[in-house]
Formats: sequence, structure tokens, C-alpha cells
Amino acid sequence: WLKLLISPVFALASAPRQFIFQGSEVMAVAEAAAMLSMEEVAKHNTKEDCWVVLYGKAYDLTKFGRVHPGGAGLIYDNAGKDATALFDPIHPRDIMDKLLKPSLTMGVVDPATIKEEHVAKPPKKEAPAKKKKAAPKDAGAVELEVEQEFVKPPLAAMLNTFDFESVARETMEPQAWGYYSSGGDDEITLR
Repeated sequence: WLKLLISPVFALASAPRQFIFQGSEVMAVAEAAAMLSMEEVAKHNTKEDCWVVLYGKAYDLTKFGRVHPGGAGLIYDNAGKDATALFDPIHPRDIMDKLLKPSLTMGVVDPATIKEEHVAKPPKKEAPAKKKKAAPKDAGAVELEVEQEFVKPPLAAMLNTFDFESVARETMEPQAWGYYSSGGDDEITLR
């Protein structure tokens, strides 16, 4: 009877990491033991062995990359890197912890080990497409090209979802717009 009561503590104490605490204290010790350096994460930089850092946690996305709705290339191109800057504009912060098995969270990355070459850079922004005014109807008039830059209307002027959608289409990054306009973030499967 007493042995059954205390055997979980002995089992933890005999484990390789010498966990001698109970409950949440065990979790705290386990998380501290899982601290990774960015150099370790950078070794996992192929599509066959793909770790990606998001918000300071390393995830093994080797299998997930193949089924990623945005395409495998986005995951595999950032293997072994901190891709938070690319991930953040498109996804909710907690989505990886909701979707992935806990075993795919490899550990917390020591921020002091992250160097500039370890951080994935967003693609350079291209200049927005230039818009032209309609050509004059007078046959003798000279056609002038006038650039018009999109001007976001005041919030009070947007009356319905179509107004918000037209502004979002013009102001969001193309990749983010593609994700949200596809309904990829409705999270129905998470409810």
C-alpha cells in the first residue's frame, strides 16, 4: 500500500534526468532540461529532418510540412531557422500547440544562441502595382499615365464585410491575404 503511494516518485527519481519532484514541478524540471541552442536546431535543416522555431519553441515539422495548407516549400525552406517573422502575420500564435502532438515540440530555444543568420527573413516587398486612369475619350487627346496609390478609407466609411474585404485585399501582404481569404483560419476543426 505504501509502496504504491510512493512508487511514482521513485520511478521519476530513477529516470535519466533525475526527476524527484511531483506534479507541476516535474513539468518545470522537464522543460528546463529541454532548453536547446539554435545551433542544435540549425542541424535539422532538410525536408527529411525539419525543425522550425516559432515564438522561441522548436517544432519538428518534418511530417507536417507535407500537409501544410500553404505548401511544403514554406516549411522546408525555413528548416533549421526561426521563422516567427514569417509565421506571425498569417497564423494565430497558439496554433502549433493546438494542432501538433506534444511530442513534436522539441523544446525551448535559448534566445542568447539565436544569431541573425538563424532568423528567416520575409521576402522583400515589391512595389504595389501601378494603376492607370482611363484613357480620354477624345481621339486627339494625349493619353497620360497617372499613378494612383491606394488610400485606405476611414473606418466609419466601411459599412459591411465587402468594404473590409476590399481594403484587406489592397493592404495585406499577398501571402496573408491568400490565407485569410481562403477561409484557412476559420478554426472550425478546432471547436
